[in-house]
Amino acid sequence: MQSIPCNTCSNSEFKPLFSKASPKGEVFQIVECKHCKLVQVNPQPSIEEVSKYYEDSYFTQRTDRGYDNYYSEETKKEIARVFNLNLQDLGFPDWERLLGSEKSALDVGCAAGYFLDYLKGKNWKTKGLDIASGPVQFAKEKLGLDVEQKDFLTWDPDGKEKFDLVTLWASIEHLHHPKETLQKILKHLKPGGRMILSTCRYGVLAKYLGPKWRYLNVPEHLYYYSLPGIISLGNELGYIPLGHISYGSGLTAKKGSGIFYKTSKKFADWAVKKFDQGDMMAVCFGISR
Repeated sequence: MQSIPCNTCSNSEFKPLFSKASPKGEVFQIVECKHCKLVQVNPQPSIEEVSKYYEDSYFTQRTDRGYDNYYSEETKKEIARVFNLNLQDLGFPDWERLLGSEKSALDVGCAAGYFLDYLKGKNWKTKGLDIASGPVQFAKEKLGLDVEQKDFLTWDPDGKEKFDLVTLWASIEHLHHPKETLQKILKHLKPGGRMILSTCRYGVLAKYLGPKWRYLNVPEHLYYYSLPGIISLGNELGYIPLGHISYGSGLTAKKGSGIFYKTSKKFADWAVKKFDQGDMMAVCFGISR
């Protein structure tokens, strides 16, 4: 465990919020930067220490995340459905049509490659990177995708590989160096390219629920961005915010749930999306060159 400066603003003064225990019983401190307000785990465990939480059971026994087996066809279809909804809400199809037939995408933190597979079905040339061996093996052997088990920050350091689209789907909160990752993505975007990221949102629901918030999965999740925070960081680095959505009320789908729960979930999900208060967010950025 190491106390580190805030990744966004380099400030070293933090306001303690609360502590949270991991599934292995280790206790982590959740703090807020006094300067930029970024909520984070600090002191922070090393990459090696966190890696033990990414054993393959993380992808096969994630009932607390809403599914039992990440590699199942059912899960793949559900994730593709969410991708499609996010992209529609962000106006992606209109931009995609402008690209013509030659279009390329890089997914950073691609896991089993489900987004790459989704794009491949739409005639994109795709590339994926992830540090977890199980998902990478699945993506390559089962889906036939171009995926490498690599740390993005050490991959292609000169930025020779260029893409129309770079994505970070539910990845930035896991990274030890999120700001540096966003800086490096700029090297890999073609002129007129776009970057899309999704992440859990530290907003009204997170503040109300505190340690009980569903996305406080420590230490896998190290950073918890607010919507203004991630847009401000993008602006600082040279991105142009083009649009965002938020969704998710915290009421997860439950097998065998009654009509009252289903109705309540449907209304709550509609309300947080309507009033832009969901605890997940997806943001689309362009670049200034």
